[in-house]
Amino acid sequence: MIINLGSYYDEYKIDYLNSYFENLNLSSPGPDWNVMILQAMEFLEFQDCKALLDMLKDVEYVCKYKYDLEVKFEEMLEWFKKLN
Repeated sequence: MIINLGSYYDEYKIDYLNSYFENLNLSSPGPDWNVMILQAMEFLEFQDCKALLDMLKDVEYVCKYKYDLEVKFEEMLEWFKKLN
């Protein structure tokens, strides 16, 4: 008995690619509010720092907004340095 794994792998590949492209949300015409919120964040008190740290709990969020979070994290560290 010969098993054709090619069709199984093709089906798996198609399902994977479809789910990947569905999650991209390329058709959303509006601005990305998450980026706008991150860019507008300022560190004036400790609660602002805590809000950023709470955002880091969501792995998917961190992966999607990695660059913006890195910038804000560096700004937060600078804020802490200025306290001394």
